[in-house]
Amino acid sequence: MLNRISAGILAAFVLLTAGLCAQADERILKFVSDIDVANNGTLTVTETIAVSAEGDQIKRGIFRDIPLAVEGANGRIYKAGFKLLSVLQDGAPASYHTNENSQGVRIYVGDENTFLSPGNYTYTFTYETNRQIRFFEDHDEVYWNATGNEWIFPVDEAIARVVLPEGVKASAWTAYTGGYGETGNAFEAQSAQGGSEVIFRTTEVLGAYEGLSVNVSLPKGAIAAPTEAEQLEYFVDDYRSELIGGAGVLLVLLYYFAAWWMVGRDPAQGVIFPRFTPPAGISPALAKYIVNRGFGDGGWVALSAACLSLAVKKRLRLRETNGDTSLELIGKGRKGKHTGVELPQGEAALEAWLSGRGKALTLNKDNGTSIQTLGQKFRAAIERESRDVFFKANKGYLIPGFILSLVTIVALLVVGGLQPGQEGFVIVFLVFSVFASLMAVSIGKAIFRLSSMKLRMGLIFVVFGIAVSGAVFGAYHVNGGVESLPVLPFIAVALVALNILFFFLLGAPTTLGRQALDEIEGLQMYLSVAEKERLNMEKVPDMTTEHFEELLPYAVALGVEKPWTKAFEAWLTTAAGAAAAASYYPGWYSGNRFDARHVSDSLGRTASAMAGSFQSSLPAPKSSSSGSSGSSGGFSGGGGGGGGGGGW
Repeated sequence: MLNRISAGILAAFVLLTAGLCAQADERILKFVSDIDVANNGTLTVTETIAVSAEGDQIKRGIFRDIPLAVEGANGRIYKAGFKLLSVLQDGAPASYHTNENSQGVRIYVGDENTFLSPGNYTYTFTYETNRQIRFFEDHDEVYWNATGNEWIFPVDEAIARVVLPEGVKASAWTAYTGGYGETGNAFEAQSAQGGSEVIFRTTEVLGAYEGLSVNVSLPKGAIAAPTEAEQLEYFVDDYRSELIGGAGVLLVLLYYFAAWWMVGRDPAQGVIFPRFTPPAGISPALAKYIVNRGFGDGGWVALSAACLSLAVKKRLRLRETNGDTSLELIGKGRKGKHTGVELPQGEAALEAWLSGRGKALTLNKDNGTSIQTLGQKFRAAIERESRDVFFKANKGYLIPGFILSLVTIVALLVVGGLQPGQEGFVIVFLVFSVFASLMAVSIGKAIFRLSSMKLRMGLIFVVFGIAVSGAVFGAYHVNGGVESLPVLPFIAVALVALNILFFFLLGAPTTLGRQALDEIEGLQMYLSVAEKERLNMEKVPDMTTEHFEELLPYAVALGVEKPWTKAFEAWLTTAAGAAAAASYYPGWYSGNRFDARHVSDSLGRTASAMAGSFQSSLPAPKSSSSGSSGSSGGFSGGGGGGGGGGGW
């Protein structure tokens, strides 16, 4: 008895499942595409689509996607013309609405408030489209994706009929079936009307996302090629975004160049010669600030130089334990009292903060928040001392440039082809452009340290920012993104890059700043040469331990600590003798990694690694090819037309 009940339940379940599957078996029973080719190349397409609706996907009707983005012979994606002539349901005018974007048009047939009864329905779309004929040296071509490869339903039978202009006969024809990119041959084809009509018919069911593409070759000149006036009209229409955006970018560039010419040019550079002493009144940290025109690198190198400066003044000890560096005040520095000479603002702020802390500061993640606070106080002290003294930003000149950039973007939004739904892509590329431009600035600053190279640096910023942005834009284009975005994101990248670029270029040294830069460059010249070359300099001071340690913080600030420590090491081992080399040990350093025989490695590693220790300790922040028979490039989904559809 129990077995009979179980068998009955199982049978009922099977019948119910079969019924649901049958109900969901919605499909295209027949898809007929009539393509009427006019002498001027206009295609009049009538698509008759018979469907079986079961209320699953097809509730109110169907939608039809018709792509209009066409790839030209030069690889450029342009938009073909489109005019919807009629939409019928079972032979009668149907209710419909359309959504358009840069890729094409979607046509919804049916009424939002009217639901269909299960059954068979026939939908007919008639539309005109141009710029779909392909012109080659030896033939013209109709290459048409008759059904499209994006239907979510299988197609039981597909028929495509290509009707040529009067007096024109097809010279060859072929077709392709299957998924996008496939070259299946599940079709039969024949000519009619003396060769002026070619009919294609599938011989197998097309599965979901499979389609039929047809190709008909015509004698050269059978279709009238666009006239020069039409080509010019097409060019303006195809490139209107580029024309508007290019004009806007050029206007912004011209304005900024004029502004730079008026206020952004540097004072004339003085004579640069080796200098053996620091510039008067300029601390190592301030030297870094002047050279970098601010703290674009976060100020950690300047802070490291300030720590070394306090250390060689015997107010701070650098202690290394288990790979971590600690900052420990010594002597008068513990109480925050100055001894003799007043400390520069940055060093005074550093010493005052460490004194207020009351204990050593170890540069590791455990003290990340404290290090962040120290960095902020240190930078603020330097900027209070030096803002607008050594260089001026001239930020007011950025306002007109920003307004011109905004006007350009608004013009592109209005007439440049941006479609609904693409605003998000614009935002993505705007954010990326800021990142790319800032990265360009950082690289440019690393290569060109002094303002005498500013114009070359500016050119690198522009080229790098636009090139990187264009590369990512192209990669996104190729790797499955929207196939043809308008040029607006790229223009936005260029405009943002220009505004960020001239944020730096419009700044110029003051007369005092130019003098300071000359003196700093002279000191850097002295610190960076090898000991052998140093001996050839006139009036070069003798190397001593005091002289080396006095200039070591400047060497760190200017990024030349390695040659400077190498020179000191050479002096220790030659001029001073082996005994002096073995006995040297900096009183401001404590650790087990110091090697008196390799001073350059020991001190150079410690000095250069300190900035990295500061940073690493911070807390984490919250149609170019033919489709004809025998030629390369033909496949299902190729050619014009295509698309797909579904139910709604």
